[in-house]
Amino acid sequence: MTSLLTEGVELFNTGRYWDAHEVWERDWTPDRKGPDSGFYKGLIQIAAGCLHYTRHNRRGAVNKWRSGTDYLRPYLPAHRGLRLAPLVESVDGFLTAMQKDDWPELQLPRIDQE
Repeated sequence: MTSLLTEGVELFNTGRYWDAHEVWERDWTPDRKGPDSGFYKGLIQIAAGCLHYTRHNRRGAVNKWRSGTDYLRPYLPAHRGLRLAPLVESVDGFLTAMQKDDWPELQLPRIDQE
């Protein structure tokens, strides 16, 4: 695992979603078309969804979470030392919860290492 990937995970796990997104962008940029492209897109999109959720932006959260999980599914259950299956399962649950009329109180996910 690269130091930037690790730094992004630490930021994400402390609720600093924008900062995690920025760090992962820096890690991904040199190889944007490489085999890990979808992996990074997925992490970045889920972080963006979490940020939208904290701002009570339902549409933004749902859109980013949906695209993020779609990007990560090919990398399940784990990739580059990260346990992705629990993250995707959590976000799938969030998408279901967001279908209700009231605003769901969600405990946002963490990303765990293998």
